[in-house]
Amino acid sequence: MSKAWVLVANHTHARLFEAEKRAGTLNEIETLVYPEGRMKGQELLSDAPGRTFDSRGEGRHAMEGTNVRKRGAKRFAKDIAHTLEKGRQQGRFDRLYIVADPSMAGNLRLSMSSPCLASIAGEARKNLTKSDTEEIRAQLPMWL
Repeated sequence: MSKAWVLVANHTHARLFEAEKRAGTLNEIETLVYPEGRMKGQELLSDAPGRTFDSRGEGRHAMEGTNVRKRGAKRFAKDIAHTLEKGRQQGRFDRLYIVADPSMAGNLRLSMSSPCLASIAGEARKNLTKSDTEEIRAQLPMWL
């Protein structure tokens, strides 16, 4: 019997479900959390941004730092991709369905291995991390 995994994710939270048959129930098997993703960018930095002079004139302003939240979301996507790859290598699923907000879906695709990408059988770009299993299942009728 083929098994499918369903990943529901956003930039701070990921839920992994297993479905053993078509139209079957989803069983949550793992939850991943990235709490720093909810923090403000300044809270993630240990220091305030530096100050610089304008290129023209005498004004000073705060320097814009790199987007710490985006880097954190990419790191979280890599953690999720590692979990998926481990499951694929162990033969725990042969089809993968991804339901993720658009930015996380893009980060995931960039972080996943080629064999794991090849196992994707369907994708929806929605944030359903706070939804119950019935709501999530309702988004997948044509796939599962």
